[in-house]
Amino acid sequence: MCREGIDLVSLKVALKHGSERLEREADHLRQWAALASNANLVDVSKKITGALEQVAAGRELLSACVSELAALQVGGTTPGGGGFTVTPL
Repeated sequence: MCREGIDLVSLKVALKHGSERLEREADHLRQWAALASNANLVDVSKKITGALEQVAAGRELLSACVSELAALQVGGTTPGGGGFTVTPL
């Protein structure tokens, strides 16, 4: 979902929520992988584990974006600050 004129705070919050959703999905995938393994479905368990690794990588990327946006919010876009600071309305 995207809207025109989005500000850094809204983007940061949306990405943080996305990261949290991915963490919940990773927890579910861990449980499904264990269940598949216990049911002797080794190939399925391996595929789920592969998906889990990709979800975890996506979560790390989103978390890095959130950190970067937080730094921009505090210091602006120019080195050493002096750019802009976003304040919620």
